[in-house]
Amino acid sequence: MKTSKIDPNFKPAAGKSAINYNAVITLLATPTGKYPAQAGCIIKALVDAKDHTLTVGELVGQDGSTESALEQVGLVTVQTPMDIWSFYRQRLINDGFISIS
Repeated sequence: MKTSKIDPNFKPAAGKSAINYNAVITLLATPTGKYPAQAGCIIKALVDAKDHTLTVGELVGQDGSTESALEQVGLVTVQTPMDIWSFYRQRLINDGFISIS
C-alpha cells in the first residue's frame, strides 16, 4: 500500500532469501533408476563426502570459486552450483534422498 510519506525506518519483511551455508545436508539413499545428471552430481558429492554429509557452503562454495564439492565431482554447466542446488533441493528431499538440518 502506498502512503504519502517516506518512512526512514522502513524495513522489508523477513523472507527466505537468506542462505544458511552452515546447514548440514545428509545423504539418506541413492537413486536406483534414471535421475537428472545435475541432481546426480549433488548425490555423488554426498557419496564422496566423509560420513555422506556436507554443509551447503561446502556443496556450492561460498565465494563463487571452484572450491565447491559440486564442481569437484565434475558438474559442468553455465549455471552456478547454487542455482543447481536451489533447483533440485526440494526434489531431493521429497524423493527421500537427502535431509537438511
